[in-house]
Amino acid sequence: MTLRTATPPAQPRTLRVLIIDEDVERIRAVRQLLESSPRFHAHAARGAQEAESLLADGPFDVALVAARTWLDPASPLAGLLRERRPDIAVVLLLDGQPDLEAVPSLKLGAHDFLTVGQFDAAQLALRLVAAVEENRTLRRRDTMVRWLEREARTDHLTGLYNRHAFDERLRDDCAARRGTREPVTLILADLVGTRLVNQAHGHDVGDDMLRRAASAIAHSIRGGDFAARIGGDDFGVILPGADLAVGRLIARRIAQEVERRNLGEWADLVPVTLAFGVATGVDCEPADLFAAADRQLAGRHRTAAVLSLLRPGGETDGPSVA
Repeated sequence: MTLRTATPPAQPRTLRVLIIDEDVERIRAVRQLLESSPRFHAHAARGAQEAESLLADGPFDVALVAARTWLDPASPLAGLLRERRPDIAVVLLLDGQPDLEAVPSLKLGAHDFLTVGQFDAAQLALRLVAAVEENRTLRRRDTMVRWLEREARTDHLTGLYNRHAFDERLRDDCAARRGTREPVTLILADLVGTRLVNQAHGHDVGDDMLRRAASAIAHSIRGGDFAARIGGDDFGVILPGADLAVGRLIARRIAQEVERRNLGEWADLVPVTLAFGVATGVDCEPADLFAAADRQLAGRHRTAAVLSLLRPGGETDGPSVA
């Protein structure tokens, strides 16, 4: 018979606590309470400047902060912890019991508060652990929400943004520049021949063409530009603040990158061909800008459009939307 030894329970992780208070006696008293438990490792700072230095030098799980320092509008501490160190839970130390109606405004992003003189070592430990767990739960939830939002805005075949995200971004960019006379340029790109490729070679080959086209587009645009797959074989690129000349340049750059890859690493694959429509709008509606680029795309022979982009002197102007 094989004897199995029981696995000892995991020991609670040590929590690193930063006490921030100008009152030396209170720091000493709180530190003594914390040091009565092996679970806590305490440091202390007398004010925001010293706290900022300690926060830069090492990680902490929870900060015990004097409420008057936290609420001081001249102190950078609240902003530092909320914006730059959201991984640290915050518990406020109050001189007196607050009015319960004032608690939400008092906390201002803190996770809990304790009244000085009204807690012992066990109560302090429980409240600090609870604050740390609450902060971790909230951060996991925020991470999940951001992930879900990103998933809802992503085209999973190509990795670009999807049509919903594209429509939202085009609307926002047009609205943000309304009245400023700054242009918004839109490139529409159509992947040519996917229906025939799907019929002849299967949808897997067609999907591969879409992924390769998306990769070339993503490689060719600028950091502030926005690329999306907006239909079965259609892509849209938003160029905020760019004029028509820049739009034509980016479209030509995409076409050249596609041609380079067709002759290089894609030489043994079905070649990718893109047709383009480019339009610029100033103080225009998103639908008008989209319609202008779409008209240019539909009104031009696709192969000729690609070749004209590849030729430096080719005619590639799109309609400008007033």
